[in-house]
Amino acid sequence: MSGFHRLVPVFAVVAGLLLLGAAACGDDEPRSLAVLTHDSFDMEEELLARFEEEHDVTVTLIEGGDANEIVARAILNAGNPEADLLFGVDNFSYHRALEAGVFEPYEARRRGELPAEFLEAVGGTLELTPIDYGFVDINVDLEAGLAELPSRLEDLADPRWRGALVVQDPATSSPGLQFLALTVALLGEGGWQEFWAALRANGVRVTDGWTAAYYTEFTRNGGESPLVVSYTSSPAAEVFFGELDEPPTRTLAAWPLLRQVEAAGVLAGAAEPELAGAFIDFMLSDAFQAQIPGTMFVYPAIPGTSTPDWWRWAEVGAESAALDASAEEIDRWVREWTEIMRR
Repeated sequence: MSGFHRLVPVFAVVAGLLLLGAAACGDDEPRSLAVLTHDSFDMEEELLARFEEEHDVTVTLIEGGDANEIVARAILNAGNPEADLLFGVDNFSYHRALEAGVFEPYEARRRGELPAEFLEAVGGTLELTPIDYGFVDINVDLEAGLAELPSRLEDLADPRWRGALVVQDPATSSPGLQFLALTVALLGEGGWQEFWAALRANGVRVTDGWTAAYYTEFTRNGGESPLVVSYTSSPAAEVFFGELDEPPTRTLAAWPLLRQVEAAGVLAGAAEPELAGAFIDFMLSDAFQAQIPGTMFVYPAIPGTSTPDWWRWAEVGAESAALDASAEEIDRWVREWTEIMRR
């Protein structure tokens, strides 16, 4: 037997021992959970660390853009997802995701505590679990010196407020789509198209997303528009970040508002579906729900959740408007809006 052949069994034994060692080390490594979220998702680091320790898992947050963008990504990867869980699908983006089979059913432990209207807003299916909600409305800079404020939605197209409003493109922005849907709900077919044509003629400004509208175009931050499409919680956020006694902005809340419900779902084909379900339960825990106002500046989905004192500035008494639409109808709204605004 040659020297080479005498060494083969030795190499085989050594290789086997190395593989056993690697396997043993691998058993001690925590599992990994990937969560696909929109860019506005946030949470307290201590809470995330607690979940990781409790479940012996490393959580990776994948920010995928706006709600519409993450849903599009999930549809593109349906059945072979880049993550285990998706958070941020909302009442106007869930239809297409369900049609594409993006999610698999999961019944959260506290599902029974969620208001029925929240569940219905995202299809009433076990594939989606509401986590938070919010309202999109017109916010006004109280220090901009406006002599009067609009009292009807149609007033925004009046020459008194020429060039005063900045909105977001509904094709690229979740609040932009929510506001477009609100105009559809309140003004009806024909009426909403006329309203947007009048807004365009009245010098409305349009940005791709909320950040550019609020932090660039809004007079509160050096822009030229004293009216901005934003969330009813924005005045509370101004108090929180500015450490103020009261907000320098307010929400008009002069008409009924659409409730935007954000949900989470286990992605079909997930590598860790059980952990994904556990993360949904975690998101409905008292601790997670209580920190939602101070991290994402929206309202917790579980009724009766304790909120900080400054959150009172986010409370609005507006009625809720109702609007149920298919994915095809929503696509048509956006197409028609785009045609109107490009004329």
